Amino acid sequence: MKSTAIDPNVPVELSAENMMDDVRHLSVVIGPRRPASAGERAAAAYVHSSIRALSSQWELINQPFRTVPGFRWRIAPISALAGLALLGGLRSGRTGRWTAGLVSVGLSILSRDAFLARPGPIEGVLAQGESGNVIVRIPPRHAARRRVVFVAHLDSGVHRMTTGSRWVGQLPRTLGAVTLLALVGGVLTALAGDGQRWRTLRAAIAGLALGGAGLAALDESGPPVAGANGNASGVAALLALARALRRVPLENTEVVLAFTGSATAVSAGADRLAIEYGAPWADALWVVVSNVGAGELCWVTRHGISPYAYYHPHPEAVRVMERVADARPDLGLMGKAMLSLDEVSNLRDRDLMAVGLMAYDRVSGHIPNWRRRTDTIHEISPLTVERAAQTLWTAAQVVDQAEIWPPRA
Repeated sequence: MKSTAIDPNVPVELSAENMMDDVRHLSVVIGPRRPASAGERAAAAYVHSSIRALSSQWELINQPFRTVPGFRWRIAPISALAGLALLGGLRSGRTGRWTAGLVSVGLSILSRDAFLARPGPIEGVLAQGESGNVIVRIPPRHAARRRVVFVAHLDSGVHRMTTGSRWVGQLPRTLGAVTLLALVGGVLTALAGDGQRWRTLRAAIAGLALGGAGLAALDESGPPVAGANGNASGVAALLALARALRRVPLENTEVVLAFTGSATAVSAGADRLAIEYGAPWADALWVVVSNVGAGELCWVTRHGISPYAYYHPHPEAVRVMERVADARPDLGLMGKAMLSLDEVSNLRDRDLMAVGLMAYDRVSGHIPNWRRRTDTIHEISPLTVERAAQTLWTAAQVVDQAEIWPPRA
C-alpha cells in the first residue's frame, strides 16, 4: 500500500485523561452491562448523548434488535443434544445408530458455526431481550471517497471459570472440544457397530459431551463483570477519536463509529451491522476494537477458541495495520494470534476488509482479565488506552492518504 508520510503528531483529544473519564462512567457509574440489559442500554444512551454533544450535524443512527442474553444458548444445547444422541445410539439397532450418528455429525457442524459467532437455527424461538447498535457517520472535510468503520461493543460479559489464568489456555480442549466430540462420536456411532470396545469409547464421548453442556451452562452463571477492559476501553477510544475528528476532520475519508450490542453473548450487534451495511460499505476498512485497556497492542492474526473454528483478518486490512506500525513504531504495535471470539468473525463471513485491534498480557499472551471479576478500572493502563486511540487515528490517516483505495481494486 502506497501512501504519503504519516504525521506522528496527534490531536490532544486523544490523550488518556478524557478517555479514562469514559472508562470510569461506563464501568463504574453504569457498571456491568450484560447483553440486552438495562446497563447495556444505559451505555448506548451515554454514547448517543456524548456524540450528539459533539455535533448535531453528524448522522446518528440507532439500530435496535433482539438477542439472546448469553453464549450458553449456543454451546450448551448443542453439546447436550450431541451427548443425548450418542447415548441413544448405544441402545439402538443399525438404523438407529446411523440416525444418531448423523445427528451428532450435524451438531458438530452447528457447534463449529457457534464458535464462529454465526446465528443458530433455534435462537428465534428462545427468550430474547432488547439490544441495539449506535452508529455515527463523521464526514470528511471534502467529498467522501473512502470509508473507515471502527467497531467497539458496548456490553460486558460475566465472570467465567474457564478464563482463569490456570484454565484459559485449556479452552480449546474444554469448551472448544465440543465440535470434535460430536464429530468423532457421530462417526463412531454410525460405523463402529456393536463391538464392546467401541461402545465404551462412544459412551465416554457421550459423557464428555454432556459434561461440556454442563460446563457451558455453569460457565455463564457467574456474576456480571464491570468490563473496564472489555470493552469500556474500546468505546472510550472511539469516543476520543470522535472528539479529535470534530476539530480535525479527514480530507476525503468518512469515519463511521459503530458501538455494538450483545458482543459478549452472540455478536448479534456486529451481525446486524454487517447485514445492513456490509454491501454498501464493502470497500471500507473495518477495525474491531476490544480489550485495549491493559497490556501490549496487537492486530490479531488468528482468532478462535476452538481448534476447529479459527478465522483470520483480511490481508489488505493487515497491510493497513502494518503501515500503521511502520509509521508509529512508538505504539509497539505487532501482529499476534489471540485466543478470542469476537466480532471480526461476523465481518469476515461477508468478506469485509476487517481486522481486530486488541491488547495482550506480555507474560501470558492472553487478554488481561478477560471475562473476569477483576476487569475493573483499577486494572486499566491509561497509556494503553491512549496508544489504542492513536492507533485508530493513524489507521484513518493511512487510508485517507493512500494513493489507491480500495487496495484490492
